[in-house]
Amino acid sequence: MEKGIAGCYVCEESCSKGLLGKIKPLGFRTFIQRYGVEALLDCLERNEKNGVMYHREGINGDYDKFENVEDLISFIQSGK
Repeated sequence: MEKGIAGCYVCEESCSKGLLGKIKPLGFRTFIQRYGVEALLDCLERNEKNGVMYHREGINGDYDKFENVEDLISFIQSGK
């Protein structure tokens, strides 16, 4: 990566470049910054078991329907 870091979630800069200009990547990054990678993976696994789809049609899925980061983070946590 350009900055020599593991991922955008490690960077402390507020950024909306590239993919971070979209709600889903920004929400996932913010979730990881708050709760960690393992927590995100646990939530995604639980949600998938409960029918939440990362990709439904093409590249869009249940995590793509949000207009703001906080609503997406709430959905990641609850699956609802």
